[in-house]
Amino acid sequence: MVSAPVTAIVRGMGPEATPAASIATRDAARWFALGVGSVAVAGLFALYLAIARIPGLETTLAPDPKFAHRGLIVHVNLALGVWFSSCIAALFCLLPGSRPGRVTPLAQLMALIGVVTFAATMFVRDAEPLKSNYVPTLDHWVFVLGIAVFGFAVAAGFLDRRLIPREGKSLLPPEARPGVRFAAVAYIASIATIIAAWQTQSEGLSPLQYYERLFWGGGHVQQWANVLAMVAVWLLLLSRVTGRKVVDPRLSTGLFALLLAPALAGPWLTGADMPAQYFTLLMRWGLFPVTSVLLLLCIAHLFQQRERLPKGALRGPAFTGFAVSATMTVMGFIMGSLIRGETTLVPAHYHMSLGAVTGAFMAALLELLGPLGAPLPGPRSRKWAAAQPVLYGVGMAMMAVGFGLAASGRKTYGTEQVVRSTGEVAGLVTMGIGGVISSIGGVAFLVLLIVALRARRRRG
Repeated sequence: MVSAPVTAIVRGMGPEATPAASIATRDAARWFALGVGSVAVAGLFALYLAIARIPGLETTLAPDPKFAHRGLIVHVNLALGVWFSSCIAALFCLLPGSRPGRVTPLAQLMALIGVVTFAATMFVRDAEPLKSNYVPTLDHWVFVLGIAVFGFAVAAGFLDRRLIPREGKSLLPPEARPGVRFAAVAYIASIATIIAAWQTQSEGLSPLQYYERLFWGGGHVQQWANVLAMVAVWLLLLSRVTGRKVVDPRLSTGLFALLLAPALAGPWLTGADMPAQYFTLLMRWGLFPVTSVLLLLCIAHLFQQRERLPKGALRGPAFTGFAVSATMTVMGFIMGSLIRGETTLVPAHYHMSLGAVTGAFMAALLELLGPLGAPLPGPRSRKWAAAQPVLYGVGMAMMAVGFGLAASGRKTYGTEQVVRSTGEVAGLVTMGIGGVISSIGGVAFLVLLIVALRARRRRG
């Protein structure tokens, strides 16, 4: 299901270089390809579901009433879970220490098998869709097997000597490297947290309760992996904007270690069967302080270098990607602090926060296209590359703000929604317009990748 997009992207990447550099870029390109391919398939399936709702076509394109719900769950896991995990794995591959004969190729193959397996479950009629938090689930062994294979495959890819700090050439600046390493550690901790939940499940839980607890703690810990990688990407992007080191690597190592530390409690909290709200409090107070300090250091560096910036430094995806991601992160923190109960402020917060991570990863890939062997071919495509993070970010921000203004119940759709005020109508309309704009930004991202790959093929 995702093999065609993945194959197309992988074939277009992979520059000739020294053996170690070639291994690193090839591995990174394959992980990026899996993430981008999954997002592309998720987008196509979302379009299919939209068309299938047209009167007269619903019984032909989606005769099973639960097909759309199963497809939505697969869509979310492809567009978020696979995308984030694959991008973190790709960045990890760019760390110094790559060598032949390691576990990465097998991990990539198993990850692809896992994705195809769980995605295929949407065609299984008796797979019951469950809207569990963090990992919405289909209650069927094939789906669970696919998710498990993918998760363990990504974690196995991190069990590499690149996890140990070492000197060497890398596309990642020294100050960003500990963030990527600790993101890998956080990902492994999230898998350990899920295992702890599985081993301590109570008897008599309903399927929704079972999967809610299974993924609750691990899903929270996964956010540390996302944020650690996002901040590392900020340092990468700003180093490409200014051409200089953003912070001292020793300082960044210490701050990244402080940022990681709360996540390491995840397996223990779950194994001890601590109340679920402990993870919410841990995430609220464990992510905000250090991330804010690192963001202030990034802004201070940019301010200090403002007179020495290379010509055109602010007109590329590195700067716009950082600016969009940083702004959305701050807005996500503000929205998170306003949450009171189960309202649409919850999805508003996580759409803003996850949008910040996605914006950073998109900008990083656009910036790394050249080193990966497929640079954007001309001034027009580079202008679009600078605009794409803004387009995506503005759309996601509008959608999140619209969610917040709507202030209705979570996970309600269509006739389930009860709209009581003009403010709620305005929020829902804003959310819809933002969704369209962010979708255009996502399509622009995919088009830019296709343009870069086609230009590479024409060159040789």
